[in-house]
Amino acid sequence: MFQFLLVIGLVLAYYGYAVTRNPHIWGDQGKDSIKEEYWKEYVLRNGRFVMYAGFLLAALAALDAAVSLAGWLYLVILLGGLALLGYPLAHWMKKTHGTWNPWPRKKKKKSRR
Repeated sequence: MFQFLLVIGLVLAYYGYAVTRNPHIWGDQGKDSIKEEYWKEYVLRNGRFVMYAGFLLAALAALDAAVSLAGWLYLVILLGGLALLGYPLAHWMKKTHGTWNPWPRKKKKKSRR
């Protein structure tokens, strides 16, 4: 099973990378629902997403070959869910306070020489 996932992951990663380098590979998928001035950014973001999804799939396949996938997959899903829960807070902090870090930093006193 892991060989199939590894091949699919690597193909997706390569396709996503190729799309980020040459957006014309994407074709006209979804072009009628996106404004023309946003089209290139849309394609680049989708290409990056496909590339990262391919890398993740290939990494999971390699992990399946090395150890039992069930425990690791549960851990990855759990950590991903926690990261998704924290994202709105970080976005709000960045927008309102200018930094995503909720803890204030101590300002160092300037040393006099």
